[in-house]
Amino acid sequence: MNPMHWNNNICKFVQCVHRMFPNTRMCGISSAISLSDNDHAVFGHIGELFTQLIQLSTSVSYFASSDHLFPARLSHTLGLTSIAYTECASSAQFVHLIRANHATLQELRIEATQPNLLAHIVAYPTPISFPYLSVLDAECLDPSPDFVPTYAPHAPFPRLETLTLHHPYPFTTRAVFAHNQHTLHRVSLHIQSTRDVLFYVHKVLGKQSMPRVTHFDIRVTCNELVWDKYVSPVVVSAFVECAPRVQHLQLNVDCVGLEPSVRGYLTHTMSLGNIRYLKIGHTTLSISDVVQVLSRVPNVAQLVIDPQTIDPTTNMWIQDTTSLDHVHMLIRMYPQLAKRLKHVVFGLATCADMEGAAHFAIQLAILCTQITCIRWTTHSTLFADHCERLLRVPESPYAKYTQRLRTIDWEKR
Repeated sequence: MNPMHWNNNICKFVQCVHRMFPNTRMCGISSAISLSDNDHAVFGHIGELFTQLIQLSTSVSYFASSDHLFPARLSHTLGLTSIAYTECASSAQFVHLIRANHATLQELRIEATQPNLLAHIVAYPTPISFPYLSVLDAECLDPSPDFVPTYAPHAPFPRLETLTLHHPYPFTTRAVFAHNQHTLHRVSLHIQSTRDVLFYVHKVLGKQSMPRVTHFDIRVTCNELVWDKYVSPVVVSAFVECAPRVQHLQLNVDCVGLEPSVRGYLTHTMSLGNIRYLKIGHTTLSISDVVQVLSRVPNVAQLVIDPQTIDPTTNMWIQDTTSLDHVHMLIRMYPQLAKRLKHVVFGLATCADMEGAAHFAIQLAILCTQITCIRWTTHSTLFADHCERLLRVPESPYAKYTQRLRTIDWEKR
């Protein structure tokens, strides 16, 4: 087709879109087009179409399998308030687009594997700030150590309210948190890192350093098994004590070396009266451990325990009347346990000991008298059947509590 016809058709199409949706301010580009390098004309026309569509918008979401679809002049588009970027073959032009809109951007979402991308956005060729950016969601590789001195002194995100980092974040780098710890409300850190890097967490996430954070999700993966007994408690406490007013807490530490410190912190140190939602993952807990955790979060309304967090080797799997003495002892120790706890969710990868799981759930319902629903995320029907059977059998050890336990919703599905 004649290039002039291509351009006329593109203009007519964009005008038609604008007439049909005059108030549209968001443009999403998702393309799996894969053409040979010889098809420059086709790439050019598609890029022109994207350029004209984006210029009608203030928000752009971009994903494509080829950087040819991102024309050079598109990087000069100004006035954008939201950019979402999923990596294509080259990010240089998109970095330029982000930097060109630093004065107006309010939301930035990045998913890329290119090293030092975040450093290039905020520091190169010169350091810049994003004065109105309130949401940053970055899933990418972090700056190398040689980038740190270049941009750490300035504050690239001074008004950040929601921060999500999915990557091996080096806590020696403070730039992301610079001068915004009192503005942050929601923080989500997904870290895959080493022991040496994690040790520096307390230097960035100091005690009560984020006083306004109400939602905090921390997920740590570290394969190193050996941790100094004095170092690991420092790392674990830093994750939680930085947000003293947290109401929604998810603590998922997939690291065998840190597990004792996590369990010790949850059962003996943590004291967070504001928590309404608590999710614990990858920490082995007995029934006594769970009770101790609940005693430290008196206002929790929902408890979620992820797979591999219930200990089947302890005597918590109680199946005779005499062993209920342990539960009765816990009732005497904690007579006002979790008075606001309504909903409990357990995750279980297998059904190897569903009988024990049912006993665990029933005993927790006895201890926490306000529970109305207990759900097992996997094998839920099997779990509910076991719970109901334990309440029906003659001479059930739970006969004394049957009337109330029958009001529990086991969420059979």
